[in-house]
Amino acid sequence: MRFWTREVAGWVLVALGLFVFYKCYGLLTADDHRLVEGSAMTVVGLIIFRGGIHLLKVAVAAQVSLEALGRAEADRPSALASRLPKRTVTSNVHRPVS
Repeated sequence: MRFWTREVAGWVLVALGLFVFYKCYGLLTADDHRLVEGSAMTVVGLIIFRGGIHLLKVAVAAQVSLEALGRAEADRPSALASRLPKRTVTSNVHRPVS
């Protein structure tokens, strides 16, 4: 379930980045053309948006990894049991180290 929190946080950051882009558009197209403020906020919006995209990629990778691990563990006992020889433990005697 850890990947769900990353995914939700990623979508929140993507939405926040898009909102910042919307505000930047408003600043850049205003009557007085605030180029400095709009440019600075555009950089901030890019950082927020890219952070959200990165969290989404990490969440998807975590989900795929957990699914692949589950499939590998499900297939492992049957595949190994047919190839490995049967071993039995004869005693649990510990020998002293000299």
